[in-house]
Amino acid sequence: TIMEEASKELVQFLQLSTRFEVKLQAIQNVLAITGSPEGRKLIFDNTQLLESILALTKDTHHTVVNEAYLTLVNLSTDGRAVAALLKKYDILPEFLKIICDSESPYSDKACGILNNLTRELEGAKLVAAKLNDIYPDAPKTVKLSKLLEIFCKVDYNKKCSLDYLAALFSNLSQLPEVRQYLLKQSSSSIKALLPFLTYKRSLKRRGGVAATIRNCCFVYESHDWILGEEIDLLPHLLLPLAGSEEFDDDDNDKLPLDLQYLPPDKEREEDPDIRIILIEAITLLCATKSGRAYVKDKNTYVIMRELYRWESDNNNDDVADVCERLVQILISDEPDEGRENLLTCPIPDE
Repeated sequence: TIMEEASKELVQFLQLSTRFEVKLQAIQNVLAITGSPEGRKLIFDNTQLLESILALTKDTHHTVVNEAYLTLVNLSTDGRAVAALLKKYDILPEFLKIICDSESPYSDKACGILNNLTRELEGAKLVAAKLNDIYPDAPKTVKLSKLLEIFCKVDYNKKCSLDYLAALFSNLSQLPEVRQYLLKQSSSSIKALLPFLTYKRSLKRRGGVAATIRNCCFVYESHDWILGEEIDLLPHLLLPLAGSEEFDDDDNDKLPLDLQYLPPDKEREEDPDIRIILIEAITLLCATKSGRAYVKDKNTYVIMRELYRWESDNNNDDVADVCERLVQILISDEPDEGRENLLTCPIPDE
């Protein structure tokens, strides 16, 4: 086809040695076709073209490098990207280096690309397999602890926010081995993430961290520890869900300290998807008998009751439904003996 011919011709203009203006025009043309599935297929079918794009991430001209990264961001949303970028060309070591380079203007693009590539389980597994603290026999490229450390240092990179790392953590925490790592009591990795649940500067950060913590809540064996004094997770999940409603002294005294007597201008988390994730996390913490007892004892019910009313008044039906399910657990009697763990007990067919 004409497109295939054109793409073969483009390769000669996408060399590091090509004159700047010609090279920039060529990579901009390539970027333009990555917006469509046909365009992306064309690139994945043309090895030389894909290799030229990857090579241009090391060009000496910032504008060319930037366009090359944008092209890869679009390509990484495609189903064929995992096999090409993670398996065949193994971009991970290089991209992790860029993410960890506090001077790099391309760290956010590299984060975005890895985020896209780890959405599905296959990509997440390929990336986790290269992280030395998840798999000790992995090459010593970089550790998950290093990524967590630079993420928690706000303004680590003056040119990039690294907010997309939150989504990468969320994708990686689909894997049991990553959840186990985050929940290791010796490292308290999960504790370092908690302040970002109320981080005003970035919705991406709040959402990714909320999803990571929610995924960790599937590990019911760790519930007593994450609800205990050392991590004290419950108030961190409840605070973004609380509004400015006033409670009587009796109700206030039963709430966790951080939720007592909130100011009249207290606002809830603005994003409905994040509110759903936070409610889901609390619901998961109610899976075990001891977890339910603790969540009920902390008067979670009054926060959820007010949230349910507020969501209903604002026609946020999706959030109200998730909220209602949690309220049901909080006001119900304990399940029968042998069915106390809601994550492991069999669900009847009816």
